[in-house]
Amino acid sequence: MAEALSAPSFGCLNYTFAVKPESLSSELAEMSAKFAASFPAGCVEASQTSGTASQYLFAMYEGKLTARCSIWTETKLLQPPTAAQLELAGNIDVRLGFIGHYAATSLRAGVELLELALAELKRKGCNYVIGPIDGSTWKRYRLITESCGEPLFALEPVNPMSWNNHFQLCGFGSIKTYGSSLNKDLKSKDPELKTIKSRMSKQGVRLRSLDTENLQHDLEGIHRVTMDAMRDNFLFSPVDKATFLKEQMKLTALADPELVVVAEKAGKIVGYLFSYPDRPCLEVPQRLIMKTIARDPDEKLKGLGRLLFQETHARAYEKGFREAIHALYTTGNTASEICHFYGEQIRSYALYGKAV
Repeated sequence: MAEALSAPSFGCLNYTFAVKPESLSSELAEMSAKFAASFPAGCVEASQTSGTASQYLFAMYEGKLTARCSIWTETKLLQPPTAAQLELAGNIDVRLGFIGHYAATSLRAGVELLELALAELKRKGCNYVIGPIDGSTWKRYRLITESCGEPLFALEPVNPMSWNNHFQLCGFGSIKTYGSSLNKDLKSKDPELKTIKSRMSKQGVRLRSLDTENLQHDLEGIHRVTMDAMRDNFLFSPVDKATFLKEQMKLTALADPELVVVAEKAGKIVGYLFSYPDRPCLEVPQRLIMKTIARDPDEKLKGLGRLLFQETHARAYEKGFREAIHALYTTGNTASEICHFYGEQIRSYALYGKAV
């Protein structure tokens, strides 16, 4: 059943309400999809029903949808963040809620809807809320907070900058930051490359392209490395092999197999760097998007990430690329250090959180 709440703070004809998944009417679902389509491509997930949200929330004004979001109360995280990580006082048991599928046409509608989302999540027992995140980091999450003006790249999340204000005015603060950087010199050399190459060679590590003849085998190896490498990442949730392979197959269709560099040791994949051309970007010389890098956590493989970066740059240059975007890395980790070594940051992103 829909649960309607008034909005005395704004005193207009606005009203907000929450709908359980099983109560979502086809009319409201269609209205939500049309609302999403009114935003720029890549800005909003078309369907709120993609995922296992606890509730769908809407803000209306004179019969028109002005904002929408979904909330999640069951988060399947491998290592939920501690109170200390979230800078919460005391040793409390953190009970997370997520806000995602977010879109709003105005500050007033957005704040009104976010206030309802916070109230609903608190009522459901959550004491800390994170957003925007569509249920997990495998889906759309975070907002662009700063940009130097470089064109958006393929598959980059898009949002009006004003949405940051919506979250901030509701008391959210940035809890995790991310970046994308631009490398304009693919011929630049890592000063440690010779040493790293020698060390990897002695261990029997070799680099090769994605094997399209045995694609499923390679993607299964990439899934295993990804699960091992990212298990300690903030808000990491495991994903089963079948789901991972389904999504990765879609991304692989965008890629040049020779620019998906795989590291192998004794016949086992121990690292990879996944890249794809930035085909939609016509305003600048052809660019490569370096999207995901991961390696086996074995400390003996330290430095393999830098070798993967260098190899990808070299291969891309040979194919005529002159620039590369190092995309959507978490700031403050080893990968971000490598990205900053090669290029200048062009975009910043943030994920927001608030105690309730």
